[in-house]
Amino acid sequence: MTRANFLGAQGGRELIAFLSGERSRTAIELRADRLSSPRVIRLSRQQKAAPLLDRHVIELAPAPRRPVRSAPPAIPADAVVLTNSAAFRAALAHQDGQEPRHVRVLVDATDPSLREARWSDRVRELLELHERTFMTAKECAPRLAGGSFVVSVVGGVTAAGVPLALTGLFTGLVKSLALELPDTGVLATVHEAVPLEEVLATVSAELGAGQLLPVTYHAGGRRLTPRAVPAEATPDRLPDGMPVLGQDSLVVAAGGARGIGAPILTALAGRYRPRIVILGSSQPPGESEELPDRSTFIRAQLNGPSRVSVAEANARYDRLIEQRQVRDTLTELERLSGPGRIRYLRCDLRDPDAVKQAVDAVSGPVDLLLNIAGTNRASDVTAKSVADFRTVRDLKVHTYLNLKEALRGREPRRWCNFGSFIGLTGQRGETDYAAGNDFLNMAAMGAENEFTIGWTLWRDVGLGATPLMRAFLAEIDAYTPMPTEEGVDHFLTELAAVRDAPATVFLGDKERELVRGIRPEFLDFCMGEPRALPYIDTVLRRDATELVAQRTFTLDRDGYLEFHQVRGHPTLPGTFVPELAAQAAVSLVPDRVPVVFEDLRLESFLRIYRKDRPEVKRLTATLLRTDERESVVAVRVLGDVVAPNGVTVVRDKLHFSVTVRLRDAPVPGPRWTHWDEHGSKPLRDPYHAPGSDVLLREVFRSTTDTRGHPLGRRGRLALDAPALRRWFPDRLIPSITLDGLVRVAVLHTVADRWTPVAIPRAVRRIDLYGGHTDLTLAALTEPVELYVTPVDLELEDPEPENRAIAVAADGEVLLQVKDITSTIVGYVDQGTGEYVDRERFDREERS
Repeated sequence: MTRANFLGAQGGRELIAFLSGERSRTAIELRADRLSSPRVIRLSRQQKAAPLLDRHVIELAPAPRRPVRSAPPAIPADAVVLTNSAAFRAALAHQDGQEPRHVRVLVDATDPSLREARWSDRVRELLELHERTFMTAKECAPRLAGGSFVVSVVGGVTAAGVPLALTGLFTGLVKSLALELPDTGVLATVHEAVPLEEVLATVSAELGAGQLLPVTYHAGGRRLTPRAVPAEATPDRLPDGMPVLGQDSLVVAAGGARGIGAPILTALAGRYRPRIVILGSSQPPGESEELPDRSTFIRAQLNGPSRVSVAEANARYDRLIEQRQVRDTLTELERLSGPGRIRYLRCDLRDPDAVKQAVDAVSGPVDLLLNIAGTNRASDVTAKSVADFRTVRDLKVHTYLNLKEALRGREPRRWCNFGSFIGLTGQRGETDYAAGNDFLNMAAMGAENEFTIGWTLWRDVGLGATPLMRAFLAEIDAYTPMPTEEGVDHFLTELAAVRDAPATVFLGDKERELVRGIRPEFLDFCMGEPRALPYIDTVLRRDATELVAQRTFTLDRDGYLEFHQVRGHPTLPGTFVPELAAQAAVSLVPDRVPVVFEDLRLESFLRIYRKDRPEVKRLTATLLRTDERESVVAVRVLGDVVAPNGVTVVRDKLHFSVTVRLRDAPVPGPRWTHWDEHGSKPLRDPYHAPGSDVLLREVFRSTTDTRGHPLGRRGRLALDAPALRRWFPDRLIPSITLDGLVRVAVLHTVADRWTPVAIPRAVRRIDLYGGHTDLTLAALTEPVELYVTPVDLELEDPEPENRAIAVAADGEVLLQVKDITSTIVGYVDQGTGEYVDRERFDREERS
């Protein structure tokens, strides 16, 4: 079975429980004595095998928005809207009579009682809304292909970027749902307590953007995305000889008598000999007695007086196995920690009264609380029952909240949650399980002295230990089977670590391969690797304030230059310099996006004269200043002049220079009132005339309806989407739009006949709005209008005052260029399309 089949198969999904490292129904007898010797626990690093999994710290990190498509309305007409806010409900227009293809969930988490992860009426309301979110996904999923499913949590993160625990319920569900509905735009946005209009504007923008994970946080003016950063644990600086725990310490474990909890507790008992209290759901173990094999037991049950079914007989045998596992664990713990120091209390962890009663029966301060409980019932959202959803979610979430309430006023010195890497990435069939585990991640981020460990597969305990399961997992080869000794070592190291990493996850090579298959760019983001950019080949030097990179231009890789020729040679458009500068600046300051370009100077052409002669250029980016608002970077593009015989004639000749301003997020555009058509006069675009010194074809034919106007010049954007996808699929700014806009500036006539052909030489300022690219603008259903003012614009004025703007149909400005200076190289006859160069034109004009 392939990995894809495993992730998608109904039967396979029932096996994903192993990712949690938690309890399962599989009959596995845990022999805890394999860890009973302190010698096993205390192996030196030289004696240990190299770990198979690496520790990663989960954090929220800046991730600039990258538009990839046109931004749709935040709430389409055919959307069903769920919310727990009467104010939100009143602000939204209600649509009836349309079959929903979109779902919007607006979560109001602004109530102060939600600051802490403790039971309250508001928490119960959010859990109810969470269930309704799942039920709506279950009902609407078959109709959502081509639609969208968006959850927005308002008040779910602080300005400092600290999330509320309850946001994890919704973000975890969304991460898994996005994998189950690949043809639907599924995402979650988490906001500070901001107005609804701001939330909806963000939702619209995010639906048009690429996503590393389908979850973004918007806090303190920053756009943040969860990531997992590789980091070794830093030991606590405890006084010499002082252990993390001691014989006087009290450890309370919610779950843990079976599964991975058993070797963890055994290791603690063997190393520290603390008092241990286990809260478990299994029947308290009875006296040791010989247990027959399963078939003999079932046969006896079937033929006995009660005449039970085969299923019930199997269930009874499983319960006996569980009791035996619990008994063996307790026996081993008492042997290691001492007589009378181990206690087992049966307790339904989802029952707040039962948890309170059990905790009250435990005397003394709690030094370590282990929240291990969990279960799994994996299946697609359409097949998963509401009862199963609640069972899986509630064992994680209710257990946590019940423990918090029961321990109010006697908070543990340290609190450890056992989570899963599914909480970080999501998993098909795990909308409930991912929700519970992401809740634990977020809870730890907002608490003190609390941490959550995201486990993967344990090879020798839990579901992964049975021969059948081992064979199955070996066949699909999708997960790293971690030895028990390694898992225990990871836990003990985490227990002794400085608590600057509240949420961690352990990943091996197979997990990374799996993540890369579903989130191709996410691991690079986690590693801090800069985004691969087409105009950055090699970084020659980089430090905190300067970057020097190299780019080789050839017609093999830059074939689009054939469609932009100056005097017969393929030439990089001057309007592409902001793209080069943006890529250099972003490589130096990767957490911000370019919004302004200033003092653009085009000193010399970047041309390719021969196909066999590449042009190697250097891009230098220097950080001039940076603060909480913006970073300012100066960029220069340099090249050596090489003679035909290979001799370098000039070194570091300056081609272009520009200053780039970067911010945390794109800037919204101002408004513009469209001109009417009164007085418009159609004009031929001079850059498409045969024989012109500047000849543009194919992808550069980006404008239509070019014409003069009593207020200036105008045109309409006409982008070639297939050509853009071929040549420019990964650009940061709308360079083709910029090129077409600047060309509209030449649209006037001399002597009612000639239109100039000009080459831009300098631009004082370029403003980008909304984070658009050419591809997102090409996807707009309504036309983008281009305007240039004033009417008497002087192209060669050394101190120009002009303005060129691109405007969306609704009046939003998308792009603005101020004060262009150009050099006229020739003219085109508006009547015949004939081109004459400037020398001939001036000569004929003088005659």
